[in-house]
Amino acid sequence: MLALDFDGTMTDAELEGEPFTRGYLEDLALLVGRAAGDPEVDAIVAATRAAIAADPEAAFEWAGRRVAPSDVDPYLRIVPIAHAVLDRFDAFPREPDRAALLGRLLYKYNYAKTTVVPRPGARALLASLAGTDSWIVTNSHTDHVRHKISVIDGGGGELAWLSTRVRGLASKFEVDDAWDGAPAELRLDGLERPVLLRRRKYHAVLSELLGGRGFDALTVVGDIFELDLAMPLALGARVGLVAGPGTPPHERAYVEAHPRARILASLDDVRGFAFDA
Repeated sequence: MLALDFDGTMTDAELEGEPFTRGYLEDLALLVGRAAGDPEVDAIVAATRAAIAADPEAAFEWAGRRVAPSDVDPYLRIVPIAHAVLDRFDAFPREPDRAALLGRLLYKYNYAKTTVVPRPGARALLASLAGTDSWIVTNSHTDHVRHKISVIDGGGGELAWLSTRVRGLASKFEVDDAWDGAPAELRLDGLERPVLLRRRKYHAVLSELLGGRGFDALTVVGDIFELDLAMPLALGARVGLVAGPGTPPHERAYVEAHPRARILASLDDVRGFAFDA
């Protein structure tokens, strides 16, 4: 079975995420009582972006846990930026309120503004997978991803088979320490913090699709090692990393050295890696 991530894997997240980032920052400014383009807010945003880019340990936090690198795509990068703005203005200090604001309201509302910028070869790859045991497993909402697939299809109908094979809201960022279905963590050379592996909800989605088969029957392809690939790899899956300019060097090195992992330089390599190995 092949499980494909979507945003950043099938698409160019940086380009398609520009309207998302712009809208999110406008909403943040309004929430702290400033207008869009306010110089003080813009200065906080610029300083936080620079700090993230300069720090290999910079991480996206969810429920108080560092669960992914924060500079790898606009959807993760915006969260520490938002925290910095809200902290400066002492807005929404309670963690549950802030988590709901950032993770449910602002993300969902502004994600709908993203454009569709497929990576080269995305349409051809998805069309070639018809008839295989392939699925889209994504943190994004199912309906948004189905819409993007329809746009990529361009009315040709070759990607219609995927409409029932999208599993959204996979919660790849959620860690459940009480669950023991995976090792607790993985250590990567060049990264001081551990990669946390107990992503119970993500595991449940993959397990349901596997239908009783073990993870050694699974190949996962994604663009963020910690979110998409680390847990399945630890449980026996093969994984392909669609690396981009924001992929941390320690992730590249680990994937290149692992016998069940590969850097995929092009989407043209995905089908062969998943089904012809």
